[in-house]
Amino acid sequence: MEKLIIVVAPTGSVPRKKDTPYVPVTPDDIAETAYLCEQEGASAIHVHCRDENENPTSDYLVFNETVEKIRKRTDLIVMVSTSGVASKSENERAQPLKTNPEMASLTTGSLNFAGRKPPVVYVNTVETITFLARKMLEMSIKPEIEAFDVGFISQGIRLIEHGLVKRPAHFQLVMGVDGGISASPENLIHMRNQLPPDATFVVAGMSKWQLPMTTMAILMGGHVRVGLEDNLYRAKGKLARNEELVAQARHLAEELQREVATPDEARQILSLKPP
Repeated sequence: MEKLIIVVAPTGSVPRKKDTPYVPVTPDDIAETAYLCEQEGASAIHVHCRDENENPTSDYLVFNETVEKIRKRTDLIVMVSTSGVASKSENERAQPLKTNPEMASLTTGSLNFAGRKPPVVYVNTVETITFLARKMLEMSIKPEIEAFDVGFISQGIRLIEHGLVKRPAHFQLVMGVDGGISASPENLIHMRNQLPPDATFVVAGMSKWQLPMTTMAILMGGHVRVGLEDNLYRAKGKLARNEELVAQARHLAEELQREVATPDEARQILSLKPP
């Protein structure tokens, strides 16, 4: 098997300090978390940003400050989110791309985030998906195609066939979101089997499913995403720090005798140009 890429998603758009004191929300906090996670084995970081009230933002200035500080302190692959404020316009959602990241998220469908209070409809129209994919293509930013269910993979393959996403494509299989596909071994195997043969993939398990889905991804030859965006706990009732979740994934990979990739090795695996 190729070496394992560990992606850390430290912030997301949901958890706040009232939920856990360990979620980083300022540019300095996110950069510090990036540094600590790199020391534990992370090779990429998925970046969401917050405003002064901890609300999710796509503001270019906030993203630029955050990305610059991450780059100064780490060699991590920077992947920005284009989905943090899904109610914003297409141009607003594309603002983080102006920071020239190596990668960016691209969700290829809409779904209900049924578990949130109040429930949220995450809208990604064909027009929005195409707009963001074309922007990434023009700027030589590699998309991470986010698939919350099987149909999202089909839409991602359509983008590849239309030349909007270059091969080899990279997918994120999101398992266990309330409103998306449930997290089970059978579902993960089925999702993986729908991918193009030359594609790479990372698995993100939500909440209590993070550890079992991480284990399966390591054994299946995929890559893993961990972090407080998806899961606040390292064990039942024990709040986690991002770097602890990265270390847990690294230790698990070591026990299963799969080496962990450095950021530069991850760039080779993902067919990224040197930054």
